[in-house]
Parts: sequence; C-alpha cells; structure tokens
Amino acid sequence: MLLTRTLVSLLVVTAASAQSVLPPFDTTYQILNLGPIPNVGNYGGTAFLPSNPNVLLVAPYLGGGVRSVPLVRSPQGAITGFGASSPYATLGGTDGGLCFGPTGVLFATWYGANALSQLKTGSFTADRVDNLGPLGVNFSVGTCAFVPAGFPGAGRFKVVAWNASTIQDLPLTPDGAGTFNPGIAGPAIQLAGGPEGMAYVPQSAPLIGGKLLIAEWGVGTLAAYDLDANGDPLPATRAVVAGGATGFGGGAVDPVTGDIVFLSGAGGLLILRNSPACGTYTLYGPASPGALGTPSISGTGCARIGQTITIGTTGPAFGIGLLATGFQTNVPYLNLTVLQGTSVTVVSVLNAAGQGSLPLLVPLDPTLGNSHVYFQAAYLDASTSSGLIASPGLDILLR
Repeated sequence: MLLTRTLVSLLVVTAASAQSVLPPFDTTYQILNLGPIPNVGNYGGTAFLPSNPNVLLVAPYLGGGVRSVPLVRSPQGAITGFGASSPYATLGGTDGGLCFGPTGVLFATWYGANALSQLKTGSFTADRVDNLGPLGVNFSVGTCAFVPAGFPGAGRFKVVAWNASTIQDLPLTPDGAGTFNPGIAGPAIQLAGGPEGMAYVPQSAPLIGGKLLIAEWGVGTLAAYDLDANGDPLPATRAVVAGGATGFGGGAVDPVTGDIVFLSGAGGLLILRNSPACGTYTLYGPASPGALGTPSISGTGCARIGQTITIGTTGPAFGIGLLATGFQTNVPYLNLTVLQGTSVTVVSVLNAAGQGSLPLLVPLDPTLGNSHVYFQAAYLDASTSSGLIASPGLDILLR
C-alpha cells in the first residue's frame, strides 16, 4: 500500500537521483525519472497526442517509428507512471524531434539522413520525407519544434542540428496534399552541448516561463534561453537549469500540468516539474507524560519529494525509546495514547540534553506527492503503567 511504502522509503537509505535541478531553479523545480518505458530503450522525440493528453507519443532513436505510451496520472493530474508502449507509426528513421504542427501533421526528425518526415492524421507510415541538407540545414538534424501561440515568432518552425549545435528557422508552405514543402533554412544560430530536445516553456511558469528549454544530449544538461522576436534563442542568455541526465532528448509540454517531459538515454521518462511548495508539519493528539517529563516531536526541512527532512524529538536525558511510524490511530493503552500504528520503528536515543534527531531523505518518487506520513516517539519511564511516555503525533504532508 502507498502509505506503507512511503514509510519504508523514508527509513531506508535511498540513493539520490542522477538528475538534479541547479540553483536558483532548485527551489521551484524538480526533475523526476519515472524509469524506462517498455519497448522504447533509447532517447528520442516526445509529443502529446492532441486528441488525448493521457497518451504520449515517443520516437526513440534507431527505432524507426513512433510508439504510443498510455500515461498514469495522480488525482491532481500529474504524471506518475505509464503503461506498455505500442506501435503507432513507421517513419523509417527517427531522432530527438517529434512535434505536431498547427494542422495536426506530425513532424519527426531523422538523424543521419538529415531528413524531416511528416505524418498526416490517420496515417501509419510517413506521408512525406524531405532531405534537409539541400535546404541549408546543418548535418544532421536532431530535433524540432513549432513556436507556440503567445510567443514571439509564433507559428515558426525550428530545427536543431546535433553535430553543429545550431538552430535554424525552416519555412513551411502547404503542398496541396495535406503536408508541407520545407523551404530554404534561415541563418544558423550557434548553441552548445549537442542538442537533442527542445520545448517552449509556458509563459506562466516561474523563472523559465517564456523561454526555450534545450535538452543538451552531449553534456546531459537542460539549458534555458531568452528569445528574440523570431522565437530564436539568444545564445548569451543560456542558463543551465538541470544536469546529470546524460543522453536525453525530446521535449514536450504536458497540456494538463505544464510539466515538460523528455526521454532519457535508456528510454526512461524524465519530467521537469514545477513543484515550489513545501509540505506541512502538524501535531495531533495528546502527549503521554510521566515522571521523566513529556516528550515532544517536531519536523524541519522542506517536506517535499527529493528533499531531506529531519524529525526532532525531546524527552529524558539519555532517554532510550522508539520512533514509530504507521497509519494514524487514536488508541488508549494504559497511560499512553497510541497515535499511529507501528509499521516501521527505529530506536531513538537522546543526548544529555534530552534531544534527538533523525534526518530522512524523501525519495524522488512522484507517487509520494500529497501523501501523509505519521510519527510518534516513546521513551522508557518506569513510573508509568506501560513503562513508557510518548509525544503527540506528527502528521507530515509531503509535496
């Protein structure tokens, strides 16, 4: 059950995620790795199906096609997992670019061939493939994106070359068959890091709203850029948002939450999530005093997944007892009021001042968000009928 797993996770040494958000963005964002998507196995393009935001399309590099991934969401709408992927379309070649145009045509980049594939709604194979080299696109294209409405340059189509680390404007005109003729590419703008993914961040997002976020495959970073009047990044404004995600690409904005999703080098689903709020610490129920005093319990630190919190307790000098966590209860037992079950317990030994603390790393697991964890501390006191004295309960709401 979720709560039991939450408790065990908090009290077990947990390895930190390889991905991390860097200051000053770390107070506002988290980067989550939900693990590998079945039958994907590589980085690649990402796009939400316009008709169903609970379906993510992915185009893994060397996969030669697009796969459909059903998403699992929390009651608040956040992506927490996914089901098995299934074939959606065959394109011949793929890479880090996958994006829907304004008419519903799906565009995909093809590394090596330096090509752009187009797939009309309802098609299962590419309806059009163009070689971008003669159009002036640097070898070889890695990813693509349309500038969204509300941004400077809205509607323009951008392609990024991995080898050259450049971005170019690629004009498109209707070809009369439901797809588009790509024209001569605009001047190349120099980027960095071997880009394989890009996403225009919603204007409402804190700190990076209205910017272009680039997934730098070569160095494993996410970098944000300010934009010029054409929706192109201004190289001098590059700011690294996150690191440690070697071999990733894609980039699509979740239409439900505004989170941004990428594919890792192992085909894992990475999510950059706006999660600024810390959880809360609330005492509940009565303490159970004795001759040695009345124990207390408190929590400090940002109660949020991926963060370290500290449980503080007070009681008798050099007191020996237990810190217990489990389901919330309110059960009288002799002189005690037991305020939670004992799903997990650890020994608690206080110092000469009668103080103790236990730091706990909250796993970077999105399913733990908005869950409650309950603690209570008890210490030996021979003056009481149970031989114990206890603190009130501590209710921790994780965000």
